[in-house]
Amino acid sequence: MAPIVLYSTRRTPAGRAVELTAKMIGIELDVQYIDLAKKENMTEEYLKMNPMHTVPTVNDNGVPLYDSHAIIIYLVQKYAKDDTLYPAKDLVKQANINALLHFESGVLFARLRWILEPVFYWGQTEVPQEKIDSVQKAYDLLEATLKTSGTDYLVGGTITLADISVSTSLCTLNALFPADASKYPLVLAYLKRLEQTMPHYQEINTDRANEALQLYNQKLGKV
Repeated sequence: MAPIVLYSTRRTPAGRAVELTAKMIGIELDVQYIDLAKKENMTEEYLKMNPMHTVPTVNDNGVPLYDSHAIIIYLVQKYAKDDTLYPAKDLVKQANINALLHFESGVLFARLRWILEPVFYWGQTEVPQEKIDSVQKAYDLLEATLKTSGTDYLVGGTITLADISVSTSLCTLNALFPADASKYPLVLAYLKRLEQTMPHYQEINTDRANEALQLYNQKLGKV
């Protein structure tokens, strides 16, 4: 069987979540980075796989799937050796993981995209303060969530898909707008813990978040 093909970009948090999940469950991906600026996501071939023309998209031997959360759940349920990352029978834990997946897409990534898209693609050279303030509010929510969980990770004492997904947008936000240690000690401790315990975190999250930071500074004329 041929490897699953992943169409993504290096920096997008959603694509990185798929890469991290594959590493965690030990499956091989044929990663193909596409250039959104060249509209490689708008080709007829791509649109047949994903009519929403988003990244990431995967093609699992003729089965195309899109949306990172749908993809990572599919990969775990089909290919993982156990259900540690996304429990099959513990519906309460599964629901809590789902809630955090929605938090990642609806809060963390949404605010990151709100800031970066105009800068990366529309020529905006200043970021309104209200957008930066929205990042701090997202940190507030995550700090409260970590305090409530009372565990090392977002849902229980081991890494789940919630941590994989949240980590991608969170580390990029923190690279661009570092969380204040005096206000968000749990957020920063959580990031440090993930860096130390999640396989391939440095190369897939930290390094690529720094790539996003470099491009962001370049677009804003800070370098």
